[in-house]
Amino acid sequence: MKSIPYFPIQVFLSHSLSAWEERKYNCLLHGEIDPIFHYSTAWQSFLWKRVFERYSPFKDAQGYQFYKDTLKNVIPYLPTSLPYELISLGCGTGEKDHIFLNELLAIASELSWICIDTSLQLLLEACIHCPINKEKITPILSDILWKDTLEALQTDHMGRRIFTLFGILPNIDPFLLFRSLESILSPKDYLVLSAHLAPVKTESTEDYLEGIESVLDQYDNAETRLWLTEILRDWGIEDKTELFNISIGMENNFFRIEATVYWKESGSIPVGSGKEVPIIKGKPLRLFYSYRFTVERLEEFFSKWHYKVLDRWIFHNKEEGIWLLQH
Repeated sequence: MKSIPYFPIQVFLSHSLSAWEERKYNCLLHGEIDPIFHYSTAWQSFLWKRVFERYSPFKDAQGYQFYKDTLKNVIPYLPTSLPYELISLGCGTGEKDHIFLNELLAIASELSWICIDTSLQLLLEACIHCPINKEKITPILSDILWKDTLEALQTDHMGRRIFTLFGILPNIDPFLLFRSLESILSPKDYLVLSAHLAPVKTESTEDYLEGIESVLDQYDNAETRLWLTEILRDWGIEDKTELFNISIGMENNFFRIEATVYWKESGSIPVGSGKEVPIIKGKPLRLFYSYRFTVERLEEFFSKWHYKVLDRWIFHNKEEGIWLLQH
């Protein structure tokens, strides 16, 4: 039996017990589940992976080839014979980053990988199957927006850095995310990100909404519901909620798909450290949201943060795109 290498994982403060208790309290108080809590147990990570394998375009042959071809097409934009550091923000299982690492091996004089995720199980999966030597891998268990994580990524570095955001942009407030990126990316750094798109004929709001409606079945299904409601079972509050609902909302000119449940009754929920959160019958508890962008709206957003689009690649069904950006 082949032995699995040992990976020393850095654990940052976002995963401390006190931080998690405070975040749980704030989630329930404000009626919005923090995305980090959907990956906090091995079972949740397994359920997410099942959704990913069933519904992600990446997991069919055409989608995989799209990523492979696209990441190969990024390489000509990069100077050769330099040391490179790939920094994956929210690496998940790392499959997309592994493709990129294989391409970078051909041009880098030296190559290392910093992979960051909030799920221990997904982080380990990413490390185990990584195509570069384990000595060149730095796994970090953390929330990518947490202060200590951002500070660690501000350190001086040699060569060039490439940041990847695969599958992260849909599930985090894009303004919050890009404010954080502003604090860590230097003018020489590259950013490669993927975005979920609404397939549209035009950029009109009507066509945008129609495009969102056409992909609802990727969220309104048994596998996604089981994954998103696991947090309720984990926290022991499933019997206090009802009416799981998938709907469409708009935030800052972007449509997003939202999953929401509602409190069955009024009362309070203990959350540790002697704290209780009051709940009111009929009030919503949003479990999840996923932004779906259009190309023009997204690139207008990039320009507000002074990012230059070096290139873009759009999947054949117009439901996903990959961008190469630089300040």
